[in-house]
Amino acid sequence: MRFLAPWYIPLAALLATVPPLVLLYFLKLRRRQLPIASTLLWRRAVEDLRVNSPFQRLRSSLLLILQLLVLLLAALAISEPIRGGKADVEQSIVLLIDRSASMAAREEGDRSRLDIAKEHAGRIVDGMSTASRAMIITFADRAAVLAPFTDDKQVLRRAIESITQSDAAGRLHEAMQLAEAHSTPVGEDTYTEASDVTWSSFLLLTDGRLPDADQVVVQRGRLEVLRVGEAKDNVGIVDLDVRRHYERPEQVSVLARIRNFGGTPVTTDVSLFVDGRLRDVRTVRDLAPMAGDEQLGSLPGAGMPAEGSDTAVTFDLTFETAAEIEVRLVRADDLDIDNRAFAVVGAPRAMSALLVTPGNRYLRNLMAALPLAGYDVWTPDEYENAPADKLIDAGRCRYEVVVFDGHSTERLPPGNYLFFGGVPLIDEVEKGPITDTDIILDWDDTHPVLRHVAVGTLSVFSWHKLQLPAQATTLIEASNGPVLSLLQQERHRYLICAFTFFDESREMLNTSWVFDVGLVVFMHNTMRYLAGDTAGGRQTPTRPGQAISVPVRPGLTRAVVKRPDNREEEVAIRADGLATYGQTDSVGFYRVPAAQTGQEVRAVSLLGEEESFIAPHLDFHIGGGQVQTGQGTENLQRPLWPYLLALLGVVLLIEWFVYNKRVFI
Repeated sequence: MRFLAPWYIPLAALLATVPPLVLLYFLKLRRRQLPIASTLLWRRAVEDLRVNSPFQRLRSSLLLILQLLVLLLAALAISEPIRGGKADVEQSIVLLIDRSASMAAREEGDRSRLDIAKEHAGRIVDGMSTASRAMIITFADRAAVLAPFTDDKQVLRRAIESITQSDAAGRLHEAMQLAEAHSTPVGEDTYTEASDVTWSSFLLLTDGRLPDADQVVVQRGRLEVLRVGEAKDNVGIVDLDVRRHYERPEQVSVLARIRNFGGTPVTTDVSLFVDGRLRDVRTVRDLAPMAGDEQLGSLPGAGMPAEGSDTAVTFDLTFETAAEIEVRLVRADDLDIDNRAFAVVGAPRAMSALLVTPGNRYLRNLMAALPLAGYDVWTPDEYENAPADKLIDAGRCRYEVVVFDGHSTERLPPGNYLFFGGVPLIDEVEKGPITDTDIILDWDDTHPVLRHVAVGTLSVFSWHKLQLPAQATTLIEASNGPVLSLLQQERHRYLICAFTFFDESREMLNTSWVFDVGLVVFMHNTMRYLAGDTAGGRQTPTRPGQAISVPVRPGLTRAVVKRPDNREEEVAIRADGLATYGQTDSVGFYRVPAAQTGQEVRAVSLLGEEESFIAPHLDFHIGGGQVQTGQGTENLQRPLWPYLLALLGVVLLIEWFVYNKRVFI
């Protein structure tokens, strides 16, 4: 047992209360003098009067002993005694509480891991000394400070109780940056023993399933990990793809991938709901376990699926209207969030394209060979001077895909664009000088655009050096930079190719690709990929925590977002006509009634293998720094003063009984 309060506090309390109590027992009563007829029956009282004096010798008294015991117990309670805890009491504590999707796993007693973590955090706050202070940081995909440094335990408890579950993936890096920034005095960059915060301790309450933990380095103080949870049984939907057929858009294909993250084989039903109505049920039998029960906790992450532990379930439907799709696992396990996945498929649109070129018979022939409802050919001047109503409809480009041949432009309404030898004239995108000594080094043949394309046989004489923003994805890379890149910015999607079919004079071919079937496959893939989300009626999947942007009807300044939990929140509409909402911390459908027709609903699904793998990580570690791993309760300081107060109450009850008995006698 240890005491949190300084030694002089209980000593001062005893000095202030014990001497006055003992002095009262030294004093004698001052009685009134009255004449009586005889002192025969008052002999003992008369003897007492003969020796009456201000003070008397202290005699044995049960009441005095009980009252001294009450004061002693009160002084001990003021001393804040605790038991447990291996480390000395910290002067500064940062509680980092994980509220990511895996913390929703149900444990024994039907409590979530987050509930258990909050209970542990409350005990830590109760065990703080009067000289300590603490702050509360909670995190999932983003971190937030719920309570700055304070020694007010009520404020800290209220902050802990206010933490709500998020369905987003867990990321520790930002939370640690916040913790270290707040615990570093102004003017100091790293931890030093001379800091005004002598003991800087970060207490992380988590199940350990944080995929970015190996990127975290604790530069100041010590990180103590309090692991929470034991549940392991979970089967989740880890991928969902809903799209219309490229050539027969009335046909809809729904593909869901199911994976077993537990330690025992599983059989489950998979149900398909369309607009809330059950349309089909499939049974998945004998999904193999990810690993044995005793091995799950030692695995660092979900990794590649074990043989037989995952499977794909396909549903084929026919309808020509927009619909809300939900795939649901009919099985009770320890995590409910990943048992449901959501998607929205719009009404099919006839796929149309626009070719902007000064003249290119190869591209004309390619466009004619593709399964398009129609395509137009404009010169660059016609494109730049075309009236807005010929290019724009309902706030976006009329054409599903616009192909630019050797032309750069800033006239880019929301839509999908393919550039050959040109670039979109937007921030952070530049077309540099021509290079003709470069070679292709690598390419991503798993991307839909390059699937079945023999990039290794691609022959190009020269291309432009491209400068692109960091979020651009390189699909073909040369030794001097990207050759083919994908850039997505809200309602715009650009596929940028650094070369064109002709040289600068447009008199000689710049590539032999025009004679290769690979170019036909590439154009087919590109049209299908770029137009798939519009003509195919498919929306890009959204994960919890990602912002959604919805185009709204003209003339509005505010829009209401109706969340899956039926709460409504108002958002402002930006100058470009988009309503952006970032609090997508729950899976389900988000509805914006003010959106343009066909854009009113957005689907948010977890679809994350790292969060679905809920077995607590027994070997949690970070990139660097002082780390101590615990079980979640072994290092907690448990206050003893409530028990002392209860004992004090019992002693007071005994004292009251003794006093009343003496008075009665």
